[in-house]
Amino acid sequence: MPKTYRCHLFWCSHERDDDTKPSCARRGSWDIGTELKKAMRERGLRDQVAVTKSGCLGQCSVGPAMLVYPEGVWYSVPTLEDALEILDKHLEKGEIVERLVIRD
Repeated sequence: MPKTYRCHLFWCSHERDDDTKPSCARRGSWDIGTELKKAMRERGLRDQVAVTKSGCLGQCSVGPAMLVYPEGVWYSVPTLEDALEILDKHLEKGEIVERLVIRD
């Protein structure tokens, strides 16, 4: 039977071939995502929250980008501190971090 999580965060790890265009990887998403996943494990959330790297999420202009389900909330996460705030508020407490939400 598949594992069931309370929520699932995807972080973009995509790097474009064309270095004249922005990409999440060029803006530090690898380090941010890796550290976020480590912090999630250290807090004992491994059985409740899934954190998965993904390919392009289509938000290159505002990346690094993250997406949290089941809510479907898109985040622009420029720093590790921002990612840890998402962990503290959204992933642990279910509170959306409005200042980081990507709007239409």
